[in-house]
Amino acid sequence: MSTHQASTSRASNRPSWHGFETRSMPEVPSWIETLGRSGYVAKGVVYFIIGFLAFKLAIGAGGEISGSREAIQEIGQQPFGRLLLGLVAIGLLGYTAWRWVQAAKDTEGEGRELKGIFKRIGYVISGLTYLALGGYAGSMALGLTSSSGNSQGGPGSWLLDSTWGRIVLAIAGVITIGVAFYLVYKAYQAKFMTKYDLGAMSETTRTIALHVGRMGLSTRGIAFAIIGTFITISAVQGTSDGEIAGMSDALAAIASQAYGKVLLGITGFGLMCYAVHSMLLGWFRKFNVG
Repeated sequence: MSTHQASTSRASNRPSWHGFETRSMPEVPSWIETLGRSGYVAKGVVYFIIGFLAFKLAIGAGGEISGSREAIQEIGQQPFGRLLLGLVAIGLLGYTAWRWVQAAKDTEGEGRELKGIFKRIGYVISGLTYLALGGYAGSMALGLTSSSGNSQGGPGSWLLDSTWGRIVLAIAGVITIGVAFYLVYKAYQAKFMTKYDLGAMSETTRTIALHVGRMGLSTRGIAFAIIGTFITISAVQGTSDGEIAGMSDALAAIASQAYGKVLLGITGFGLMCYAVHSMLLGWFRKFNVG
């Protein structure tokens, strides 16, 4: 067997590579494939901008510490910004729909066991996050929101105004930390490789997919751990500005450490790797289209 091409498992007739075998996916209609692919690419664009701006700042070439919303604003400032924002909004809303379809139709084959149910609930929550981001991009594309305007308090900041809200926020913080550990575990296991149509990928593309996936998921996991810690602290102590921590806060925390620019550069590169990972899923992910 050549190491430069994916082999085929005799038992399943599915492509395999270095111990990774393309998973058997439940059958889905073609419109779900379109939603998923466009969504992965749009998500990749947002993360690439976040990582690129952080990396530029680290090497002294401009750039800034930014989160998802700042990345959307950066897109709006480019030539044909509104058109680009419209495309990103469509992609992110498509990703939202894809996450909800993943939960409702169990496209990943998670099943009805407790572990599978928790994963599917996670897809719903993830969809809500990208719904907010896609709506923000869409409102900017339509001129309903200013790229320079800052609203009073960030999304969900109203949770800080009540005891029950803070309890919900604390739970969200703990869950975010749990997700962080899960992301690092996913990076180590590299089971994301089983979602690819390995037979359609070259040896070089498979190798890139493996390495950027591991680097990207690990980096995102570290960022989520910091965000989750900040959210939990906010729930207990409150915040001076009434805002809840996000990706920009995690990057700022990394930059404030000893050798902060080096760490920020590594983190920025890692987030760009995650962006490439997401885009590769958009291109090569296996969909069992009926």
